[in-house]
Amino acid sequence: MFLRRAIPGGPRSGRERLLLAVFFLLLSFIRTAAFASETGVVLEVVDGDTLRVRLDGKAATVRLIGIDAPERSHPTLGKQFVADEAAAHLSSLCLGKTVRMEGDAEDADKYDRLLRYVFLSPPDGRLLNLEMLLAGMARAYTRFPFSRREAFLAAESLARREGRGLWREGGRGEARWLASGNASPVMVYPSGGRSYVVAYGGVFRSGVERAGLTREIEWLLRRRAELSDAEFARKAGDRGYRPVDPAKDLPAPAARAAGIPAARDGIAVPWEEAHRHVGEEIVVEGTIVRSHRAAKALYLNFHPNWKRYLTIVIFAADLPRFPEDPEKAYKGKKVRVRGEVTLYKDRPEMNLRNPSDMTVVP
Repeated sequence: MFLRRAIPGGPRSGRERLLLAVFFLLLSFIRTAAFASETGVVLEVVDGDTLRVRLDGKAATVRLIGIDAPERSHPTLGKQFVADEAAAHLSSLCLGKTVRMEGDAEDADKYDRLLRYVFLSPPDGRLLNLEMLLAGMARAYTRFPFSRREAFLAAESLARREGRGLWREGGRGEARWLASGNASPVMVYPSGGRSYVVAYGGVFRSGVERAGLTREIEWLLRRRAELSDAEFARKAGDRGYRPVDPAKDLPAPAARAAGIPAARDGIAVPWEEAHRHVGEEIVVEGTIVRSHRAAKALYLNFHPNWKRYLTIVIFAADLPRFPEDPEKAYKGKKVRVRGEVTLYKDRPEMNLRNPSDMTVVP
């Protein structure tokens, strides 16, 4: 209708045919560009749904479309069931190999990761996204639309029926893993007035309405994962939680209320307070609970929430000065570290060059 009105001479005019030809040529170009394939080499497997791929001489982070693998080092969710197995399975499929990638409706997510279907190069040709679902190493992620949705849901359903990976023993594998100390249970007790008492991590709150139970549990799990013990106790108290046993309650240190002083004469600053001392040289003390080795540096953390709390950074060029296996030397150990606190993307860091600045505390 638009072309009829816009172009004199009717639908069969030469001018209209020319415009239609140009229109379909452009449409074909746009469609081809949107779904054009890219070829690269897998440099690193971050976790079961994320890769680092060398494209055109540069490293790019690629998120596999339509799947959600268990988190291995999420700052607020912590490590999840079969997270290491999922990353290992993806590594066995593609690490160091050439892959072909195709996009879909969206090019990248809010974290600037490329969203792609990733295929092994011929003659193999398998689609990695689909292989992770078939192995039970990921769930179909349907929050956003994608073209292979039905095939991915069918693959997840097959893995469930056959008890693979996440679905082993009909779900009892994950339940057993959680109950063996990998997660603290949230207790919900019915109480008077048709309300509930919620208990978790040594604290409880009474008078929770049925409609608010899900929200309350989600608040507890997220805050407990992302906060240190002292900060969780403080925020839970503000929300109305009380210690189950007052004798075991964590009192708020008077020093924290007054403000922690900078390091002088070896006085240690709590690692969770390091962000208050940007630009200062301080001493912190605590247990390294997480490590991550990347191409350019080794990262050591006092808390799984590496986005919120202090990260010790040892760049690759300096690693030869440190113990031969620094991850093994420091992870799980209580250490005392001296250095200047800096900010990187609003996250507190301490860059170490000399191993004498970090000692293991007996």
